[in-house]
Amino acid sequence: MADKRLISVPLTDIRTNDEEVIGDLYPHKGKVYRWVKNAGATDLTATAPCLTLPTSAIEAIGSRVVAPSGAGPSTALSGAILNIAGAAMAAITKSGSDTGDHGWIQVQGTKKVSMTQSATADDQLVGAISIATVAVDSAWARSQAPVDSGGLAPMHVKSVRLIRLHATTGAATAYSAYVDIQCL
Repeated sequence: MADKRLISVPLTDIRTNDEEVIGDLYPHKGKVYRWVKNAGATDLTATAPCLTLPTSAIEAIGSRVVAPSGAGPSTALSGAILNIAGAAMAAITKSGSDTGDHGWIQVQGTKKVSMTQSATADDQLVGAISIATVAVDSAWARSQAPVDSGGLAPMHVKSVRLIRLHATTGAATAYSAYVDIQCL
């Protein structure tokens, strides 16, 4: 029998404290969510990416997140690739906000998100991945066709993978995309 767990905070609600166990994972209907604190000075947008706040405190790893524009030096491409935490389930306000700086992010499973369009049709196909965020806090970076590893073992990279074809290419704005989030 599968483990069942009740949560006190609905997935799309936010709180001003750690009403759930911070950093805790909650599996539900084939998806996995994590209770986090927005430790940045920028609000998180619902369905948009958030980054793990680098820390030396072992118990805080993965439990504190920031918006891509609020991550400082880690918004560089390499930092954004290594630090993707998941997609916010609700608009989680900035750290210290009296309306709620704690909430759920989705770290695994399918989700409809906003994603920047690619100019190349191959990069819009099912299976293309987005491994980085953009400075715009409301959308994922454009997807790219998977790269052949040249016979090497595949490397796990935190990402979102397209599971439904984008309708158009080359647009400068973000469009809805159905993705499989892999940020565990």
